[in-house]
Amino acid sequence: MTIKNRFLISYIGGIFIASVSILLILCIAFYVTTGSIPTPKTLYQSFTKQRSLSPEEELAYVELRNIAKSTPDQLIGEAMLNKLQQLEQLSLGLVIRKDEDILYYSEELVERSLIVHFPDFDTNNIETKGTIDNAGRMYRYIKYDFYYSDQTKGSVLVLKKENSLLEFLTRWGLLISMLILFVSVAAMLFLNHQIRKSIIQPIEKLGQTMSGIRNGDMMMKTSILPENTAKEVQQLMANFEQMREALLASIEEQQNLENNRKELVASISHDLKTPITSIIGYVEGLREGVAETPEKREKYLKTIHSKSLALNHLIEELFLYSKLDAEAVQFHFERTSLPDFLAHVVEEFQLSNRQVHIDLQVSGKVYVQIDRMHMNRAINNLIENSIKFQKATGPLMIIVEVIAVSRFVQLIVKDNGQGISEEKLPYVFDHFYRGEEARTSATGGSGLGLAIVKQIVEKHKGQVKVQSTLHEGTSVIIVLEKA
Repeated sequence: MTIKNRFLISYIGGIFIASVSILLILCIAFYVTTGSIPTPKTLYQSFTKQRSLSPEEELAYVELRNIAKSTPDQLIGEAMLNKLQQLEQLSLGLVIRKDEDILYYSEELVERSLIVHFPDFDTNNIETKGTIDNAGRMYRYIKYDFYYSDQTKGSVLVLKKENSLLEFLTRWGLLISMLILFVSVAAMLFLNHQIRKSIIQPIEKLGQTMSGIRNGDMMMKTSILPENTAKEVQQLMANFEQMREALLASIEEQQNLENNRKELVASISHDLKTPITSIIGYVEGLREGVAETPEKREKYLKTIHSKSLALNHLIEELFLYSKLDAEAVQFHFERTSLPDFLAHVVEEFQLSNRQVHIDLQVSGKVYVQIDRMHMNRAINNLIENSIKFQKATGPLMIIVEVIAVSRFVQLIVKDNGQGISEEKLPYVFDHFYRGEEARTSATGGSGLGLAIVKQIVEKHKGQVKVQSTLHEGTSVIIVLEKA
């Protein structure tokens, strides 16, 4: 069943339940107070019994009651006729009864109906008010019962015609019922239209958008909603649009990852094939006796050894990069004095590379949260990079500097090497990127050094950037938050 039909049924059911509930409550209340099941007639009678007499009714009743008390036989005399007619001019109905006979009644009344519906004789005049049905018309009355001189029963009724409920319903009930039905149907149709406009149509459009996305049209946006759209539907559409944008971003990221994967595979294949091809060539040369002298064989073995070391270094860096990229490397952060840590790194590096001079420029105590082992690897990569790309002429100068700026600290590694051209700067942190036009191994680089540095720094919630001028030098700046 559609939402539209469910709403329509709920409207009809709500009206029906509310009507029946109100009717039952009224019936129970009436039954508790009167002891009978209410009908329109009994409801009207109960209502009129509680109403006060009008001044005209009270005047006529008092006059006729006084006459009935003092001289009851005067009520049936000729002299009384003028008095009764005067009272009738006050829009009252009058009835005088003796025993079972109606001696006098107003012209608008029907005698036969009076005989049938005349109230019972009450000697004590306890129930004096009520309603009487006269030929389908309802009158409220006040009655006084007495005895004539011959001890026959007599009654005087003063009646007031009203626009009774039964008469009103008899005359106008069908038209009113049709009008109420028409208004109810019109209200339901209006509400149904509003619901369709503010809920159903937006959901239908959302379904069309979902079908388009299912068929591969990821650029298909949700329609603009009318201002009176239900808040929940607006939230649903907004959430769906956010989901669509997130899915589109995910697909784009997946495509980028796929492209990176293809590029990575191609780069790995190239960088692994080159040293392996060299190793195979030199091994085959040894086997075939190309190296005839001990000196030549020694040269071949040294070349095989150096190529093997380069290959091993490449595999190690590739393995580390892959683990960092897959977040499979554990980081153990500790609060560390950055000047002391850098002094140790520089000293350790120079022990194994005595020909390299590094100038450490730090002042004061600056603390950071770092993983000492991995940050050591990052700084070593930067220093090794400076050594690989030093100028062919002139001494190499490497400066490691620490600058504290507000809540952050800058760790700068700069050199006076070959530098990087402006168009190549955006790509230096990409994996397997090297500055040479051809992918040679002349510099001994794998193309993963700066990519590893970037990943390590990002795991420290820091930033890394590079500034360089071709033929003048390069500065790599690592920004970390103070601890």
